Amino acid sequence: MASDRFEDDEAVQAIMSILREAGEPVSTREVGEAMQKRQLRCPDTTIVFLNRLRKRELIHGERSKEKRGWVWWI
Repeated sequence: MASDRFEDDEAVQAIMSILREAGEPVSTREVGEAMQKRQLRCPDTTIVFLNRLRKRELIHGERSKEKRGWVWWI
């Protein structure tokens, strides 16, 4: 299966959609899996791209002991 490399704006829209649809904090791994199901890729690695969105205050993120990594939400 080939994946399309998205421009930043398109990747942002896809991630925002994933987080909205989840309705609860989602792990980095879960975001990556959802992007793969949509046959999409972030311009950077998933964690780097999510952190860039967090720094731009488009999404929120924090470490989760329960999920053993970062979780993300809108």
